[in-house]
Amino acid sequence: YKTLKFEYQATIVRALGKVVEQGMVYKGKKPVHWCTHCRTALAEAEVEYEQHLSPSIYVEFPMKDGDASVLIWTTTPWTIPNNLAIAFHPDFEYGMYDVDGKKVIVAKELAETIGKKIGKSFNTLLKTFPGTEMERVVFRHPLYDRDSLGVLADYVTLDAGTGAVHTAPGHGADDYRTGVKYGLDIYAPIGADGRFTDEVGLFAGEQVFEANPQVVEALTERGRLWHYEPYHHTYPHCWRCHNPVIFLATSQWVIRM
Repeated sequence: YKTLKFEYQATIVRALGKVVEQGMVYKGKKPVHWCTHCRTALAEAEVEYEQHLSPSIYVEFPMKDGDASVLIWTTTPWTIPNNLAIAFHPDFEYGMYDVDGKKVIVAKELAETIGKKIGKSFNTLLKTFPGTEMERVVFRHPLYDRDSLGVLADYVTLDAGTGAVHTAPGHGADDYRTGVKYGLDIYAPIGADGRFTDEVGLFAGEQVFEANPQVVEALTERGRLWHYEPYHHTYPHCWRCHNPVIFLATSQWVIRM
């Protein structure tokens, strides 16, 4: 066959028509690699991984009903405004620690490492519990008047961070799947040019990478930033313009299988 032949194209259209008739085609959102400079989506083969300097931050999310908080770690502060959940591993053991008079939750195995990193003592263990106890526990967003849901996910690791993963369904493949599983909004208030839309409020109109320092400042002002440091790592870049790319949920036509 030749894809440019009309007979071949007609066969595709007829097959698609049958799928549409069965109600299997719908419009949804899904995160893809997106170049804000070229304003286009990128296939995995079009992404090149290069060294990049990112801001590494530890952020506190307080419980909605309770006097404890959970600590998360991320190297993309610009995604914090779009957070809708905190992911825990169902099989990990978590600890609640008294840190300078605050009750803070992190993975028990990482507590000592986190303490050394941020310069605070995690020596006073109040209690331990499995990650499963964190499912559907409600936290409060550190910047906005909305909730952040406790969810379970197998991709949470103990390689780095706190064992509690900041989750923005509109900005990552794992985040997206978790968001779909728990019925969360695939929230991505960012335009093709990589600028926050007006609904973000605090950072409206800002380009995402340029907004990083502003997000850090806002978290600091609210007393939710526990630690900040530059972080060298490999990061996806566009093969055309060689600028760093982002994960961005875009509207797409999808066939429900």
